[in-house]
Amino acid sequence: MTRTRKLLIGLASAAVVVAASAAAPASAADRTFTDQKDDVKGGFDIHAVRVVHTGNWIKIRTHHRNLRYGTAQSGGISVYINTVRNGGGPEFRFSGPIGFDGDYGIVRVRHWKPIGDPLSCQSQRYRVNYKRDVVAFAVTRGCLARAIDMPIRGLRVAAKTAQSQANGAPRIDWAPKRHKLYPVVHRG
Repeated sequence: MTRTRKLLIGLASAAVVVAASAAAPASAADRTFTDQKDDVKGGFDIHAVRVVHTGNWIKIRTHHRNLRYGTAQSGGISVYINTVRNGGGPEFRFSGPIGFDGDYGIVRVRHWKPIGDPLSCQSQRYRVNYKRDVVAFAVTRGCLARAIDMPIRGLRVAAKTAQSQANGAPRIDWAPKRHKLYPVVHRG
């Protein structure tokens, strides 16, 4: 093999490696966090929380096992969002039903408790996929930024499920733990 041919093969190989690494970059704006499994029974057990913080939408998905619609299994889910502006607790709670049809929405929170009326922006989505055991939340960055009058560059999240029980006491699962948030997910 000639020296020129070896050089061309080496350059082509290097180009393939560079192209492959550029095609699938690791992104700090798309992170999946796991939660302890089987700390509550049924579909209300949170297995993972995925945060996608790219583009105009903030998307949060919680992954479960065995979600059911229209049975005795009913309750709600909330994701808490901290915009990392003060290092304290979350500023928002996005909630919706599991197991039945109902309203969903975002409220401001202080010390993990709701304050005021729900946000009125139309750019929020909530969906439960019972076949895939996924609950999907989505809100535009602008909706949250207008509510706190600041741009959103990074965020931290937590998730909580509360399942209704016959005795009236809810069965609760927090991800990662009660009143704790996952690490920062920076805007991509």
